[in-house]
Amino acid sequence: MLADGGILDFERGTFDGTRIADITWRQDGDCQRFSVSFATEDGAPATTPPALTARILRNAGVIRIETAATASVVSDQLVEEGSLERLFVPVAEEGRRFVDLVLSQPAVARARILTSPARLEIELQPGGPEVGRPLMTPEVVVVEPGSAAEAGGVLDVTGYATGDIESLTAEVLLGDRVVIEDTLSLEPSPNVWTAFHLILPVGEDPYDTLRLTTPDGSVVAAIPFNR
Repeated sequence: MLADGGILDFERGTFDGTRIADITWRQDGDCQRFSVSFATEDGAPATTPPALTARILRNAGVIRIETAATASVVSDQLVEEGSLERLFVPVAEEGRRFVDLVLSQPAVARARILTSPARLEIELQPGGPEVGRPLMTPEVVVVEPGSAAEAGGVLDVTGYATGDIESLTAEVLLGDRVVIEDTLSLEPSPNVWTAFHLILPVGEDPYDTLRLTTPDGSVVAAIPFNR
């Protein structure tokens, strides 16, 4: 089993699994088996999964499954079992769906692809180095930087939002002083998690906090950094 980095890389030129149809899990002793099932555009069980990759983002505390599927019947689920706390199924800019499994503890993983019917299976067991944790609120999830982030010259902010939020302002702070800030426009997306990505070139300036606010001034995230 792998403790970090890539778990699986599956390439397929032609496939009929264009929809994430179901996400299930079961516990077998220390091993947690997690399954993603795929369906066709018409909703019938697919025979071949879409192209996908699976990797552990240890600093964020997330196992990310990126797929070529363009629809999903699942948006998020609370798990609170084994090594998983919950899961999200956001839509990326190009319309593809990905799955984020939020870890509740350090874990190692392995994965396999099955056909007829099409599905991805991931096995998790406790172990490996410590993991970070994404910041989760009812309308915004910040995946990176996670709770284990360290200050660097470029701050890469990724996550997803749902509901009626039209923009997020990211402020990089040193104490109460704003070092750099930028605003990210969002499309309101009730009942769908929409991914966002913002790069903040901080350079050599020191900083200790990333703060995200909504247009009304509400703080949705305040992430401290290890220095």
